[in-house]
Amino acid sequence: MLRHEPDLEVVGEAPDGDSAVRLAADLEPDVVVMDVAMPEVNGIEATRRILERRPQTCIIGLSVHSSRNYAAQMLRAGARAYVLKDGGLEELVRALQIVHQGRIYLSREIDAFD
Repeated sequence: MLRHEPDLEVVGEAPDGDSAVRLAADLEPDVVVMDVAMPEVNGIEATRRILERRPQTCIIGLSVHSSRNYAAQMLRAGARAYVLKDGGLEELVRALQIVHQGRIYLSREIDAFD
């Protein structure tokens, strides 16, 4: 979906967290959209590993989980945003723009009561 956005360039895709870490090191992207639930190495650990090597990379956690706990784990790992998959392309693009400006973004639907 992001490939069709005029101001964005998708430079890579990874099938699992370990591959995401390697690709981020090789491609040095400005922003990584990281699925929280990835095989091999989950998105939280992959986020930590990417930021250890390249702290200037902005990472957006993407998840089906609206649990505040998941969002907090991603933010503690260094993610700059947490977006729910059901928020759609528009919300993801908004999050990309906001983190690229150096700000934090959280989906409004994050459960404040868990």
